[in-house]
Amino acid sequence: MRRLVPLALVAPTLALGAVLVAAPAQAACDAGPLRTELKSSKLVVIGKVTAIEKRAHSQRYTVTVKRVYAGSATATLELQGPTKSAPCALPVAKGDEWLFLSDGRAKPPVVRRDGGSTKLSAEAATVVADVLGSGKRPSKDANEPTQVALEKVDAPKPYGFWQIALPGAVLAGGGLLVLMLARALGRARH
Repeated sequence: MRRLVPLALVAPTLALGAVLVAAPAQAACDAGPLRTELKSSKLVVIGKVTAIEKRAHSQRYTVTVKRVYAGSATATLELQGPTKSAPCALPVAKGDEWLFLSDGRAKPPVVRRDGGSTKLSAEAATVVADVLGSGKRPSKDANEPTQVALEKVDAPKPYGFWQIALPGAVLAGGGLLVLMLARALGRARH
């Protein structure tokens, strides 16, 4: 019986430790909310994967682009991603339709799970249309890519000094007034 008590205390602690060690590896590859990822991506396309080429440290996807929502793309686009054994790899299969997001810095553009790329679903398509609009069909001419430039419609101007400082000054002045009133009332009672 005495041996069971320490075992009952140690076993849950070890199990919790194993969960906490495994969780950061998975969480490191989770993308933020899709709306946020879409706004920060330079290239956003929906397309069907037609070929996958395995390389030493990456995979190349040949994608038949159906819609371009941000950036520049032709009807056929090459993208690269980590190998299936690498962290943040996409479980892409030939024939799947995907929503690919990239920061657009590399050639060919890099797509990863932590960058927001996801298998196309009705929910993802709705979010893309809400955030980026209807997009454009890619140009059939391979030499002339379809380019979609986004404009910020409601870009507010930053607050000025007085817009930031005035509420604090009003609260400080009101607090000072209350303290002076309390002090005056306190003297009147004595």
